[in-house]
Amino acid sequence: MSLSYRPPQHAGMRKPGLLAFCLFAGLLLMAHARAETTDWIYTVRSGDTLIGISNNYLVHPRNWVKLQKINRVANPHRMPPGMALRVPVEWLKRRMLTAEILRVQGNVEILPAGGGAPVSAEAGRMLSTGDQIRTKADSNLTLRFADGSRLMITEGSRLALEEMMAYGQSGVMNIRTRLDKGGIDTQVTPLKGPAARYDVITPAIAVGVRGTDFRVSVDEDTKTSRSEVVEGAVAAEGGGARLSVPAGFGTLAEAGKPPIAPKALLKAPDLSGTATLLQRVPLRFKWTSAEGAATYRAQVFADPDFQNLLLDGAFKNNEAKWADLPDGHYFLRVRAIDEQGLEGLNAGHAFRLKARPEPPFLSVPADKGKVYGDTAQFQWSASSQAGTYHFQLAADDGFTRLTDDTSDLKDIQHAATGLTPGGYYWRVASRTTSGDEGPFSDTQSFTLKPIPPAPAAAPPKLGDKDIEFQWPAGEAGQTYRFQLARDKDFKDIHTDRTLTEPRVTLPKPDAGDYYMRVRAIDADGFAGPFGAAQQFNVPRNIPWWLIIPVLLFPLIP
Repeated sequence: MSLSYRPPQHAGMRKPGLLAFCLFAGLLLMAHARAETTDWIYTVRSGDTLIGISNNYLVHPRNWVKLQKINRVANPHRMPPGMALRVPVEWLKRRMLTAEILRVQGNVEILPAGGGAPVSAEAGRMLSTGDQIRTKADSNLTLRFADGSRLMITEGSRLALEEMMAYGQSGVMNIRTRLDKGGIDTQVTPLKGPAARYDVITPAIAVGVRGTDFRVSVDEDTKTSRSEVVEGAVAAEGGGARLSVPAGFGTLAEAGKPPIAPKALLKAPDLSGTATLLQRVPLRFKWTSAEGAATYRAQVFADPDFQNLLLDGAFKNNEAKWADLPDGHYFLRVRAIDEQGLEGLNAGHAFRLKARPEPPFLSVPADKGKVYGDTAQFQWSASSQAGTYHFQLAADDGFTRLTDDTSDLKDIQHAATGLTPGGYYWRVASRTTSGDEGPFSDTQSFTLKPIPPAPAAAPPKLGDKDIEFQWPAGEAGQTYRFQLARDKDFKDIHTDRTLTEPRVTLPKPDAGDYYMRVRAIDADGFAGPFGAAQQFNVPRNIPWWLIIPVLLFPLIP
């Protein structure tokens, strides 16, 4: 394995940093020079000759003589099949390769190697050595190299394709990219032969692999580069030091400093309690806190292979939220991030989003309110996506004891009759004209109570100076509205009072006919009906001076 490095150009770089940077680059170039002497092993087939092999694979076919000497071949025209023929890599023919853009999400720019204005990235476009890629916010791009390796460039990144080359028909390839900012997620196809290379260069470390699943990121503000290995192993080099990082470990380095010793990555978070069905937007996910996590990275993909990245974000707590996605089946991937910024192992979770057509908002009766009688009237808002509505009323919040289940309601209101007193729960779902039903609304509850009976008042008790009314007491907490009128239609009101006791004493009114009625009012303010009006008469008082003559002079028959 070899590492190669092309230092990025930074205007105004300080001299100490430049010196360290150049030293680092020199070390990597020496490693690259050592790699150029690596041999490619060719397995001899029946009928092969050194001259034929040289014509097919070497830049200078006449080097077959040197090839004969290196491999100590007695007869260049006859070699035993299966013989391992050592061929110096630098002698091989070279051809430039391209990389294909597999998919693009969001806003991604390509800066062509030959210069000119940036162009928008499109799936299917072929990129060449020297091209640069810039991903904007909420954007990403996936590349496929000639050997089948894939590289996903996440949002806010800058990546350059520094080298993509194959050695003739040998199958040996050299791929080198430079990451100046942001992050990449890479799956490298196992390389053929010791001369093959796949290198990622950053301002702080160079990462070389021979077939693995790993990540590399660059924090432009802190000048720190990180690499985490999911499968296989990588060789990380920087600051004059080189180390091997196995699967499940990561390393990081600041520019000019050696990478830290491999550090175990945090375990994959537990997503077993995360919802598998989401029926509301924005999307919300929550998972069990991971030990050692400072933050988390959560991603949503369109495929179970985690190739088609749709949403990506870092979150402070063990929950993630995004604005929206179309309804469908998706895959969540979460990993914990430690205090040094190393991202841990991945946890995957399949889920379904079914949030459309969106349910209406429930309005009547009010949530946790009271309804009186044996009929309940329901009302909800109109949904622009709905052709009809599906109404459900149940005696339990799990809707296992349905008392009303009505579909295809065209109106935004409904009446349920014949109900008995008790607690009820209701909800409504929207249904499109094509029959696609969305999720139910949030459940609302209410209590159905009997209408407070009208109190039956006893006949009033007339005294010399006052009059007393009384009726049976109702339920605890009830109050009473008492009315006394001079007419049976209660338009000419004499007394109208709200009382806390089932009785009232009033000054005796003038003589004449009167009407009284009472209604009970529950503690929540609901008033029952008035009882039947009762008529009574207040007799006229006869003055004493009219009574005395009758007593003194009784009538003579």
